[in-house]
Amino acid sequence: MIEKVLELLENAGFNFTARELVDIFWLAIHLDEEKPSAPPQQHQQLKLPDSHREKHHREKQPDTHPQHQQVNKSDKQKLIHKPQPAIQNPPKTLPVTLPSVQKLFSEAEPNLNIPVRKSVSFKVPAAPALRNTLELGRALRPLMRKVPSPTDKILDEEATVKQIAEQDIWVPVFAPKPQRWLELALVVEKSNSTAIWEPTIRELQKLLKHHGAFRDVRTWELKVTPTASELFPLKLSSQGSLKQNFHHQINSTAYTPDILIDPKERRLILLVTDCISHAWRNKFIHPTLKLWGNKGLLTIMQLLPEELWERTALSAATPVHLSSLKPGVPNSQLLTTIWEEDEIENDNSTESISIPIVTLEPQPLFTWSQVIAGFGNITTAGFKFSLPELPQTKINPKPSQLSANTIVSRFRATASPTARRLAGLMAAAPVSLPVVQLIQKTLLPDSRQIHIAEVFMSGLLKSTTIKDNQVDYIEYEFLPGVRKLLVDSVPKSKAISVIDAVSEYIAKKLGLSVQQFEARLLLPTYEQDNLAIKIRPFAKIKAEVFRRLGGIYAHIAEDLENNSLQALQDFPPLQTLEYEVATISIKHDHKHTINLKEFIFEVATIELNKSKYTTEVTINRQQQQNQYFAENLDNLENKIQLEMVQIPHGTFLMGAPRGEDYTMHNEFPQHEVTVPTFFMSKYPITQAQWKAVANLPQVSKKLELEPSYFKGDNLPVEQISWYDAVEFCARLSNHTQKEYRLPTEAEWEYACRAGTTTPFHFGETITSELANYNALEIYATGRQGQNRRHTTDVGHFAVANAFGLYDMHGNVWEWCIDDWHNGYDDAPIDGTAWLRRFENNDKYSGKVLRGGSWFDVPEECRSACRSTYFAGYEYYFFGFRVVCNVF
Repeated sequence: MIEKVLELLENAGFNFTARELVDIFWLAIHLDEEKPSAPPQQHQQLKLPDSHREKHHREKQPDTHPQHQQVNKSDKQKLIHKPQPAIQNPPKTLPVTLPSVQKLFSEAEPNLNIPVRKSVSFKVPAAPALRNTLELGRALRPLMRKVPSPTDKILDEEATVKQIAEQDIWVPVFAPKPQRWLELALVVEKSNSTAIWEPTIRELQKLLKHHGAFRDVRTWELKVTPTASELFPLKLSSQGSLKQNFHHQINSTAYTPDILIDPKERRLILLVTDCISHAWRNKFIHPTLKLWGNKGLLTIMQLLPEELWERTALSAATPVHLSSLKPGVPNSQLLTTIWEEDEIENDNSTESISIPIVTLEPQPLFTWSQVIAGFGNITTAGFKFSLPELPQTKINPKPSQLSANTIVSRFRATASPTARRLAGLMAAAPVSLPVVQLIQKTLLPDSRQIHIAEVFMSGLLKSTTIKDNQVDYIEYEFLPGVRKLLVDSVPKSKAISVIDAVSEYIAKKLGLSVQQFEARLLLPTYEQDNLAIKIRPFAKIKAEVFRRLGGIYAHIAEDLENNSLQALQDFPPLQTLEYEVATISIKHDHKHTINLKEFIFEVATIELNKSKYTTEVTINRQQQQNQYFAENLDNLENKIQLEMVQIPHGTFLMGAPRGEDYTMHNEFPQHEVTVPTFFMSKYPITQAQWKAVANLPQVSKKLELEPSYFKGDNLPVEQISWYDAVEFCARLSNHTQKEYRLPTEAEWEYACRAGTTTPFHFGETITSELANYNALEIYATGRQGQNRRHTTDVGHFAVANAFGLYDMHGNVWEWCIDDWHNGYDDAPIDGTAWLRRFENNDKYSGKVLRGGSWFDVPEECRSACRSTYFAGYEYYFFGFRVVCNVF
């Protein structure tokens, strides 16, 4: 088989190495491809990819009384109250005609009137900042050594057997558990250029965290002043944009640099910097380097390539070769060799420290890893920093003291061709990092972060002061005269392309169409016109560029200067206009009238108080209120009501965040979803509510009056299939003349989280005092509790989430309207149902279940946890709750 694949690849012109082929096969196995569903064999359960649920449940042995014994999922059919008949020649579809529910479906199938979802969002094209992560990961392999753990033990089988055989001592022998020998402190220097390197730093942090070479990876931000250095814990967002960068997530507590010193010398400090800040130029950072280098393992991760080091503070340091005879030695014990003998004569400092320096390139990184791992015959590049008592400030002429011609000539003489082209394109638009990235991805795709750094380091630009956040898309400006010189070197077609792309970007940012934006450029402005004030800087740059292009563009520049750039000086002051507003009130029929009532409920949150050896669980309770309306179901004494809680509109992150325990791949990627207002039943549908609606006239299928295994009017109804739940909604809709349906998956998770981002709406863990689940298993640092082995009355625990919904975690799994997908790629972002196109809704189609049940372990009750089963099957932990659209 492999020989055939190799032959096909060779015929196609590919000549892969053995290692590359192994990586290709590994990736092919782990690709998350969606396989077409096929009808299963008789009595076969739907199998989910990478799901740990089935493994967990197969380990549990069933009994004939599920109220008192653990139940195995593989044997659930044996315990169903009503035996399931064998299915022979199942129909391709089960007809369900629900006029009130059909609005949920897509127009992809004409007979279902399914609305086609449209996307109009504008996104700046993105590309990875690190384009060689696989090679970088391989370069770190020498650091993947292990040492005996000082605390954790494992059974030494060989020593145990030997002791029994030789000494007849039947006592297990334990040995230290192997663990990674290094932990990593990733320190990011805060400077004016940090924002430029943010994508690179974020991807580097992600690579190091998930590589496996380090026992622990923690990220810090280093802020250096002339008098002190401070460290701040830093949490980099793997999905953050430029507006969601790490500067907004700094902990307010500052730490001194000595917090990173590990007495056991098992912590590697990786200082990420470009060495161009004032702290480097004036040697304010040198005391921190001395502290970390004398007592720890310090390495500089230089973001700039070697050809630019002469333009940084490294030009004042002494280049050296560094090696080590044993792994993990401090910098003070590294073997140092000066590159050139002349440097020894010039080094008059009495005290110095040698620090390895490495770039984000595979070969230098691999060489450095071997030195850190103690390969004695390997040397890596480094610099020897002198530590004088009084820092010497190197005086350079300020860019503003040089002429525009001198600045541009110096830049063109030293910059790379790609950086020169990028600077010319940037000169045709307002300068901000989003705009620069837009230019990169659309007009200069071969450029990288290093080319942006070359432009920003060149002295061509200065930062601007933004007043009142009015023009947040302009952050930098070219020095006087520089823009004109750069624009002259750009072809007209390229300059026009830049202006068109940036015009569309800024128009979208201001909420305008491109046509509206272009029209506003030519309109006169007055002082109080906030929109015109935001547009005016771009109009000024556009006029300047068009004037340099000449010809017809010069006339456009003249119009811009005569209109939008010339504010109306004698414009009369604005006055208040009084007017009357007419409103039209529509009186609804009494059946459509909703009388909202206030209700008070108790919300519980779990607080984990961690000490050195134990974790104490504290349950905090507080009262909140919300609105609801009640639906009468029995038409007699109104004893049976359905309480519908108002869920306000909002936006949330759907799916599991990276780092949450026990996540599965189908819970990713986490994405932002906006959900409109709707109403959801306060509890899962009870058996009394089910019986009342099941007695209503049939719509598409017959419903059993008492399908549940566990009996009780106030217990949640279970043994309900997806089709049963849809029929319930159809009958309820006809009865109330309102549109009732199952929740979409996005609505369910939004309602469950109720504004929280933790695994449970209770907090970081869950307890059997607040929910009904298999609490013999523990989640995170929670505590063991009770496994009731049956459902409980709805609202039994008397606690709700912040919206006033009860039993969202555990008790019964709850059906959603959506078809099953193996992840959230291309999922809707507006809260609508996600349905497969051109797929028959037959008994074997997979539908979504959420919330966990009395049978399940705590990780399956998380807000982000997803499950699926056949739409036509029912089990004694399948229930549902309903939602109602806003009127």
